[in-house]
Amino acid sequence: MNLLFRRGSLVAILLCLWLLAACGTAAPASVPTALPATAVPPTAAPTTAPTAVPPTAAPTAAPTAAAPTPGSVTGAPITLTDAAGRTVTLPGIPQRIISLSPSTTEIAFALGLGTQLVAVDDFSDYPAEAKALPKIGSTNGVYNTEQIVALKPELVLAAGITAPDVIKQLESLKVPVLVLGSPQTTLESINNDILLAGKATGQDGPAQTLVTTMRQQLNDLKSTLSSATTKPLVYWELDATDATKPYSVGPGNFVNDIIELAGGTNAFASASSPYPQVSTEQIVAAKPEVIILSDAAYGVTVDSVAQRPGWAGIPAVKNQRIMPIDDNLVSRPGPRIIEGVLAAAKIIHPELFK
Repeated sequence: MNLLFRRGSLVAILLCLWLLAACGTAAPASVPTALPATAVPPTAAPTTAPTAVPPTAAPTAAPTAAAPTPGSVTGAPITLTDAAGRTVTLPGIPQRIISLSPSTTEIAFALGLGTQLVAVDDFSDYPAEAKALPKIGSTNGVYNTEQIVALKPELVLAAGITAPDVIKQLESLKVPVLVLGSPQTTLESINNDILLAGKATGQDGPAQTLVTTMRQQLNDLKSTLSSATTKPLVYWELDATDATKPYSVGPGNFVNDIIELAGGTNAFASASSPYPQVSTEQIVAAKPEVIILSDAAYGVTVDSVAQRPGWAGIPAVKNQRIMPIDDNLVSRPGPRIIEGVLAAAKIIHPELFK
C-alpha cells in the first residue's frame, strides 16, 4: 500500500498492514463464486501518470505554529505509549524530526512541524515542501541508517508499516522512534495517531483542532449521505497488473470502511483476505453497480476497464459508472483521509453532490 510505496501506494501499504497483523500468508478468499482468490502481492511497476479525483476544498490541516530553533530539545521529559504499544521517553519537545513514511510526513506538516523536519522517506511528496527535504530511503523498506544518525534526530516518526527490524536498529543506536499507525487502522485510530503526534511534539492544541475539524467533516458527510436511498454495490480495484485477476478489497482494512462510510456496499466484503486477488468470473458474477479504480495512477483507464473481455454486462460498465480515485487520499492514514472518504462518496452517490 508503496511494497513499500510506489506500486502500491494503495495495495502494498494495505497488504503490509495486514501482513503485520496476520504474521503469515492468508488463506484463499471466500467470495461469492466457486473460484478461489489469493493474496499474492503484485510485481509490475507503473508507467503512466495518475488520474486523480480533484482534492476537496475542506481544510484538514491546523495552522502552522511558530517553531523554536531546531536542534535544542525543550521542556521536561515526555513518556508516551505509541501505536505499537511501545513505551517511548523523549528528553523533551523534539526540534529535529525525521519521518519514515508519507502518512507521518503529512501528519507532521499538518501540525505545523514542517520547519522541524530535517529529512523524510523517498515517497513523501505532500505537501509540496516535503519534496525539497533530504531523503533517507524507504524504497523496498530499506533506509539509510547512517544518514539518519548523522542528522541527529531527536524524534523519528515511524508508521504501522515500518518494519520492526528498522525500529529496533534505530533504537539500538539511541535514536528515539515513535510509531504512528497500526495494522487495525480505522478513522478513529488515525485521529488518535494525530493526537499522539501532537503530545510528542508539543503541538497538542493544533492536534486537537485538526482532529475536531476532521470529525466535523465526517459528521457533515454522514449527514449528507443520510438522504441516500440505496447502497450501491462497489468493486474497488487496487491493482490490475494481471487484468484477469486483479486485486480488490476485502474485510479488515480501512478501504472497506471507506466504502461503507461513503454509502456503498463492498462487492467482496465476504472475502477471507483483506486483499483478495479475484477473477474476471467473480467480478462479473458479483454484478457491481460502481467500479472505483485506485490503480488509475498506474495506467488503468476507464476505457480499458470497459473493454475487458466479459465485462460488458456488468451494471457499472453498462451504466458508465467506472471512476478513478486519487489513491494517495485513501491509502495514507493521515489528515487527508476524510478527503478520501468524500471523493469515494461523490463517486458512489453523485446525486447527492450536484
